[in-house]
Amino acid sequence: MKKSLLVLALLFSLATFSQSPVDKSFPPEELFALGSYYYPEQWDSSQWERDLKKMSEMGIKFTHFAEFAWAMMEPEEGKYDFEWLDRAVSLAEKYGLKVIMCTPTPTPPAWLSKKYPDILIQRDNGVSIQHGRRQHASWSSDRYRRYVENIVSRLAMRYGNHPAVIGWQIDNEPGHYGVVDYSENAQLKFRIWLQKKYGTIDKLNDTWGTSFWSETYQDFDQVRLPSQQEVPDKPNPHAMLDLNRFMADELAGFVNMQADILRQHINKDQWITTNLIPVFNPVDPVRIDHTDFLTYTRYLVTGHNQGIGSQGFRMGIPEDLGFSNDQFRNRVGKTFGVMELQPGQVNWGVYNPQPLPGAVRMWVYHVFAGGGKFVCNYRFRQPLKGSEQYHYGMIMTDGVTLSPGGEEYVCIAQEMKKLRAVYDKKNRMPKELASRRIGLLFDMNNYWEMEFQRQTDQWWTMPHIHKYYNLLKSFAAPVDV
Repeated sequence: MKKSLLVLALLFSLATFSQSPVDKSFPPEELFALGSYYYPEQWDSSQWERDLKKMSEMGIKFTHFAEFAWAMMEPEEGKYDFEWLDRAVSLAEKYGLKVIMCTPTPTPPAWLSKKYPDILIQRDNGVSIQHGRRQHASWSSDRYRRYVENIVSRLAMRYGNHPAVIGWQIDNEPGHYGVVDYSENAQLKFRIWLQKKYGTIDKLNDTWGTSFWSETYQDFDQVRLPSQQEVPDKPNPHAMLDLNRFMADELAGFVNMQADILRQHINKDQWITTNLIPVFNPVDPVRIDHTDFLTYTRYLVTGHNQGIGSQGFRMGIPEDLGFSNDQFRNRVGKTFGVMELQPGQVNWGVYNPQPLPGAVRMWVYHVFAGGGKFVCNYRFRQPLKGSEQYHYGMIMTDGVTLSPGGEEYVCIAQEMKKLRAVYDKKNRMPKELASRRIGLLFDMNNYWEMEFQRQTDQWWTMPHIHKYYNLLKSFAAPVDV
């Protein structure tokens, strides 16, 4: 009898040991979790408890802190203040909310940009992108990376064992808004990247076809990042392809570096992710491989006159969610969530309609049906000032009234309770459906090449790929991208 008990105990401990941090945070029997962005730095501290309590009462399971708060954490070089964040995390814990903690690297503080202008991105016209928005620091700057290492380490040491913190998001939508960095840091790193890739300048010349138009290089030091500003026509297409690959590697290296720093300090129950904009230069998800899984950002209603039917522009394009689900589910970790999903109108679209009633709920269930672990909506409260002032939240400008999207999230939370009550872990996808599973190959290298060398101005790569994707889905075929 004692031996049997010991065997059972061992099996239980092995099962517990083998459970991933992601499964601990989002256990299968919970089915799906709802989260929301909250910015304590934007609100009077007297309102934090009311807000986080309200969030919990709405059925939200986790909140999301600090991705834009470097200036609050380090208001002066070497002087740190985490007490405000300690209080916010404690209040979240008090009301049963788990926390996704973020590294604040998309928003370096003003003192850093002022003291060290060499960390800034430079456009191809020679103008440096200055402090005043976000994502203006260069991934290629070794100096910037040292400051990143410092703030990420301090954050990880402080919250790496906090019971309320379930995981970490690195940066926020890393991508520099698609802007290519032409700083001297980037120029140097590009030449090093080329030398590593090709070995000899002759190999580069042969691959790029530089014998035409006398483009031939005699030395890697002669090569510059290709720029439309510096040539009278389109740059060499092979140079442009390598430019995109280089930027994607710099981005991935920046994210992977932060993941490695976090691992040195956080406990094994906390996971690491980042949130990416799907099919967006210079993002290539397959290059980011030091995280536990990847998440993505999606804004479906941004004023583009697309979608199904006369009200499609208020619902979005279905394949934008479906394709992203099937793409991110098959990346590192074999799981995913949607880290940003709008709960209402945005402020930055072509024009900014309200989503059709029921659209927000539809999007969330679309992610759930696609195998996602969670949706985190952006954002809990609509800001009263500053950037994104007119971006809706789940709570309106008075700080207490639910927005239409907020009401839909409450509805979803209640429905999830009912679904959990009938969950059966033995259930599997019907064999007839599973037998139709098919893979769709998609590669960012091909995407970059087709976009740069379009044979007609009427060609757009993703709508073409979506035609194949939609055809497969019309057969009720599960798709892996």
